[in-house]
Amino acid sequence: MRFSYGQALFKELQEHPENLTKKGLSEKAASVYSLVIIGSSIAGFLFSVYGLISWYQSPFILIGCVLILLVAWLSRPRPNRLPKKVMTLNSAQHPNTMKMLETIKEKMGIEKDIQFALSPHYEAYTTEYGWNRRRIVVIGYPLLFAYAPGELTALIAHELAHCCNNDVRRSLLVAHAHRILLNWCDLLDPIRDDDEYYFSFVATISRGIMRILFWIPYRLLFILTQLFWNQSQRAEYEADRMAVKLAGTQNLTSMLQIAHMGDVVDSLIGRHAIQKQSMTLGEQLREIFAKLPMKEKAGVQKVLERSQGSMDTTHPATHLRIAMVQGKEVAPAFQISEEEYNRVHQEILEQVQEKMEHRILDEYRAKIS
Repeated sequence: MRFSYGQALFKELQEHPENLTKKGLSEKAASVYSLVIIGSSIAGFLFSVYGLISWYQSPFILIGCVLILLVAWLSRPRPNRLPKKVMTLNSAQHPNTMKMLETIKEKMGIEKDIQFALSPHYEAYTTEYGWNRRRIVVIGYPLLFAYAPGELTALIAHELAHCCNNDVRRSLLVAHAHRILLNWCDLLDPIRDDDEYYFSFVATISRGIMRILFWIPYRLLFILTQLFWNQSQRAEYEADRMAVKLAGTQNLTSMLQIAHMGDVVDSLIGRHAIQKQSMTLGEQLREIFAKLPMKEKAGVQKVLERSQGSMDTTHPATHLRIAMVQGKEVAPAFQISEEEYNRVHQEILEQVQEKMEHRILDEYRAKIS
């Protein structure tokens, strides 16, 4: 379904680029559906409170009301929090890095207050946190060294473009409904780790019941994902369109290709985790990706075309994103200078390298142990 839908959307946007920011019935349906999910959670809370007051003499009803109250409480509205391993950046400690990010933001004409942070993973995303839903762009530490100046410009421009898009995934209503369903799935998942499962009659029966109950929120979550699928894919194409205006076609294409080369990074992290290296992880990443031949990037693109690979299920297939921007060659309007790029790397190595690389290696060792 994803393959056929992705191809159909790609053809539609190629023939009618003006439909890129179009918002259809699916977005409205996602909002209505989210209201129903949130309303169900509130109704469950009110019903359980009423049951505890009115039917406290019946032990079975009392237990049921307590369980519903617990689920409703765990599904309450809460501010989105940043992962503990994410490190926020500020002008006082990271002046060169913040200057680079703010310059790209100004070049894109964005006036909104946006925060920036580093993640230990090979990733980049835009999210919101806190009750005031403050926007933050999170960039993976390995990506800072894997990308050349032009590619890094394209990455930052793409993520900043998401701050301008009215992406349905980031609406308060849909975000809360999404979180409620994830909480329900988490609570009802009968087993987290197959290694911890042991066979017994009671365990098998309870596992079966939990699996049936788990199916309900899982299907509801699947439906919500389908409803915002259309808008989320359009938002990715729109973010690419905005990024290519600033960074150019070649830089954006190269950025998307390298984004799928996480195996190169994992291999390098593995070597650092096993034995001490003469260079830091960041320095080695920069050296390896700087020498990366063009044919290897082209090889990645061919693999993506065969596999229909994408960043995740809500992104269009990467080779379609590349084909969309390659339809018209655009020269870079701006990119980070080599001098500024070197200053940022030096600052990152001095300020956060030890903490960030320690987190990366610790996580890798924990994964393989």
